[in-house]
Amino acid sequence: MAQAVSALDDTLHVDLHRTSFAGTAALVWEHLITIDQEVQYIWPKPKTSWVKNVYLFLRYFSLAVQLTNRVLAEMVYSDRHLSLNTLRGYYASLVVIGHACMSCVELVMYMRVYALYHRSRAIAHLFVGLWIAETIVVFIGLAVTLPRLSATFEKERFVTNAPGSFAYLAISTLVSQFIILVLTFAKYKRGEWQGTTLGSLLMRDGTIVYVIFFMSTITAAIYSLQSYAFGMAEFSWLLTIISTVGCRLILNMQRLAESSRPRESSYTTTSMELTTLHRSTLYA
Repeated sequence: MAQAVSALDDTLHVDLHRTSFAGTAALVWEHLITIDQEVQYIWPKPKTSWVKNVYLFLRYFSLAVQLTNRVLAEMVYSDRHLSLNTLRGYYASLVVIGHACMSCVELVMYMRVYALYHRSRAIAHLFVGLWIAETIVVFIGLAVTLPRLSATFEKERFVTNAPGSFAYLAISTLVSQFIILVLTFAKYKRGEWQGTTLGSLLMRDGTIVYVIFFMSTITAAIYSLQSYAFGMAEFSWLLTIISTVGCRLILNMQRLAESSRPRESSYTTTSMELTTLHRSTLYA
């Protein structure tokens, strides 16, 4: 083990450590600057609120995973005793953790589009099918890469290379996000939502989220497939991005729900938006 860790170039060791730590620090900072909004919009919701549960999962589960990874990485760097089998099992499960967090963000996106399409059953069935297909792809990737991982895993890998199964997660995520963006754009272009606050917000957020996830998941896939040494450092940032994007989407919609009030100058537009807001479970 000592030889494995010492084999890391000193400069690479420092860069990996700093990059991974920066990803965790960014998530902590994001939490600190949005805690007031969390208290205002999220905490008052009942325990049965799906919005509250998704938000808290994205915020605190992601943070717990980040901190766990940092502790384990420090133990690897300092050559502390670690069970190879336990570390390998946790390392392999990171793709499932990433999928769970990404699924929460996708649920938020699904519900937003579901509201745009007036709670269409066809849209609901499409999204359920998409999530099932994405989950199947992730577990196929895990099954394909696990045998090789079991034979070649060393503790050093936990701080360098991301699991090969991340490529499967990245591809399935890109497909889902693309379909969400197309559905949002198609509904917006039909004219029903053009010029409305809700329509503009969904288009803006949908486009930004797609661009962010496109860049981050493509990077994760490349690092995973090419076994680049910064794969695990990239995962630290990917987890931060997923948590931040998901929580920001929820907070944006909560602010919109609170600020949307009928005004005489825009009664028709506001009435349509509020009808969508209150008939959907988007803000529950």
